[in-house]
Amino acid sequence: MENPISCGIGAECRVPSSGAREVARITWLDWLRAIACLMVITIHACECVYSNDYSFSFADSTSLWSVMLISGLMRPAVPLFLMASSFLLLPIKGSAGDFFRRRFTRVAIPFGIWLVLYAVLPAAWGEWSWMQSVENVSTVWINFNPRGSHLWFIYMLLGVYLIAPVLSPWLKVVSRRQEEFYIGLWFLTTFSWHVHEYVGDVAGECWWNPYPTFYYVSGTFGLVLLAHYIRKYVDWGVRKTLLVALPCLIFGYLFCVGWFYHQSDIAEEVRILELSWQPSSFAPAVMSFGAFLLIRMIRISEGPVYRLVRHISAMSYGIYLMHMMMLPAIFVLFSGHMPVYCVILATAVTTYTLCYMLTSLISRLPFGKYIVG
Repeated sequence: MENPISCGIGAECRVPSSGAREVARITWLDWLRAIACLMVITIHACECVYSNDYSFSFADSTSLWSVMLISGLMRPAVPLFLMASSFLLLPIKGSAGDFFRRRFTRVAIPFGIWLVLYAVLPAAWGEWSWMQSVENVSTVWINFNPRGSHLWFIYMLLGVYLIAPVLSPWLKVVSRRQEEFYIGLWFLTTFSWHVHEYVGDVAGECWWNPYPTFYYVSGTFGLVLLAHYIRKYVDWGVRKTLLVALPCLIFGYLFCVGWFYHQSDIAEEVRILELSWQPSSFAPAVMSFGAFLLIRMIRISEGPVYRLVRHISAMSYGIYLMHMMMLPAIFVLFSGHMPVYCVILATAVTTYTLCYMLTSLISRLPFGKYIVG
């Protein structure tokens, strides 16, 4: 009996071959996940300089410029993670039941464990009382607590999984022009972050209708679709890739930095300060397209460096889940002993390395896959 083609969200694509399954590995996806994971951690190291999620302040101009220049460059991180997950995800292969069983087992169980750990463990080093941990656990089934705010991404990813069986049949029959039309609509919605600040509710939005005209083609929808489009239609040479990708990356970066600098003097909330940095805002979307194309050009698929990258890629989910348990303490350890930009980079690299080592150790345990994926 012939084995069905089965491509998951990882870098492996299993294809039928003489009755046995062989693995055709897409090596640049390993590089993408390893790079995006470090970028996410660097963003969170930058946030330790100025933000507590609700308010912000900069000690001096050096802190401001260090955050702007470093964090601005890292803004494709979340879109890249999502696009990497979506690149081989859609259209899904096999039944929806099999798809949910594979994806939710791998993603949802470790996610649930870390939701509880972020609600409880900080009490062990005095960040809050054990009674607060009990309260956190009592509400963890509703949403993450502030200590694990980075877990918002997993909620979003699980939402993508839920809609994947609905999108898949359409993606099997949609034409290139139709797909481009919907990507274009989505790109228009990436400006909505700024439109809302200056105009308010648009296209039917009101307090009793949070689902305006373009709601269903906004947000993560476009990034998922963009990954599928690139996989199916974008097969450019080096010259064309550079001519398109570099301007996208540079323009998006300059806009992110410029808007952040402009808002740093007038914004009163982190939400406004970081308006241009939101993953579904247009500048990070443009940067992500360029970064995705550039990383796709990486051809290093052997040797000790790639073997390390491949293993980091396999551990990237666990690294992501646990990194905020360590990062704030590591930031405090370095803070005040070196320039701000060095503190940011040292915090990011140290956290990345320690989390990789710990994830690798946990993954070797008999039950490790249920903790780190």
